[in-house]
Amino acid sequence: MANQTAGKEKEQKKTEDKGAKVNRTTMKNKGLTEKQIDEISKNTGKLLSGEDKVKLIIPKIDGESDYVECSINGYNYVIKKGELISVPRSVVEVLRNSKLL
Repeated sequence: MANQTAGKEKEQKKTEDKGAKVNRTTMKNKGLTEKQIDEISKNTGKLLSGEDKVKLIIPKIDGESDYVECSINGYNYVIKKGELISVPRSVVEVLRNSKLL
């Protein structure tokens, strides 16, 4: 039993040295690091800023929030309903897929 624990600790150390987060209970890789996620979000923002823009109005509905949140690869938009806005085509696609347009 002690050898299994020592082996798991060594495996965990190897994984942590690579910068990945590890679930200490199951010893499985949790995916991307926060630094990697931030980089993806930053790059997505750059790509979105270069896209063609679309003007739209998301209608207000009584009893619902006045805002819609849209996220693409960690890059977030908070859109106020009832106002004319200009957003990248990818944002329009996400809104369509979520049945908001």
